[in-house]
Amino acid sequence: MPKSVFISYSWKQGEWVWDRLVPCLKAGEADVLIDREQFEAARAIRRQMDEVQDRADLNILVFSPDYLTSKPCQHEMKRAIQRDPEFKDGVTIPVKRVACDLPAAIRRPDPLYVDLTDDQKENPWDLLLRKCEADLGAPAPQWLKARDDIRRYLTRGESVNLTVQGKVRWKPLIDDLRRDPPLADLREVDLSNPETYARKALVEAILAACGIPGPVPDKPHDLVAFGRALRLRHGAAHLALTHFDHVTHRTDYEIDLFAGLRYEMTDSRKLVLLIQSRQPFQTLLPKEHPLSSITTPKIVELKGRP
Repeated sequence: MPKSVFISYSWKQGEWVWDRLVPCLKAGEADVLIDREQFEAARAIRRQMDEVQDRADLNILVFSPDYLTSKPCQHEMKRAIQRDPEFKDGVTIPVKRVACDLPAAIRRPDPLYVDLTDDQKENPWDLLLRKCEADLGAPAPQWLKARDDIRRYLTRGESVNLTVQGKVRWKPLIDDLRRDPPLADLREVDLSNPETYARKALVEAILAACGIPGPVPDKPHDLVAFGRALRLRHGAAHLALTHFDHVTHRTDYEIDLFAGLRYEMTDSRKLVLLIQSRQPFQTLLPKEHPLSSITTPKIVELKGRP
């Protein structure tokens, strides 16, 4: 059963909390309870704050000078400490995000706090995630860097290959990319889904993911319909092709399908692809394969722990 975690923070650290802390906790399968997702309009804020906090197994307090001068944050902090004033049960996790002196109520029992003033260090993240029973399968700084690199490439209109090694939580990474407005349309076609085994079904799945549902004719006319449908679409579509390793066994796809994909990526620029695989996608294809000749492919590696 995942731990439910309430996050108490100052709005001035909100961008860091939302872009780095929350994604790591959620990807590690912690149940995150936070104001932006839990609070309802037209209800008293203080009452909602208390109700949400009371549902949590753990409290994360994100400390900064701004946190220490915020009345709502002080209210949340005092309620969290009241649950375990001597820090014997480990239900309140002090996290220092910006250098500051911790309050006396925390200094006196002297719990081990998590120092994320430099969030590029692995050990503090490990300490925090382990306490929340959240596991990314990879060091948090690496997971975040992979996500940031992919986000940068895709928003620039550059297709990218995410290569994953080991038991890494990569699907939540793709889900998190959709929080960025330019990538809100990012959809997934999973090549491990039996419905994609046949080429015609794959083309239909890709078009449906691009917002163009409906049947396509049999090959080779399926690619004609595919190209025409994309031309009618406004702007480029962002598409994740996951478990791409399966293409090595799909003889039904045939080389012209990949030639069509390459054209939509590099010439018409109607597709921006995120290709997820266990090996670099170029090594999965013959040397003369259309996709193997894509100019300067962007490759992002995400390696699991040994």
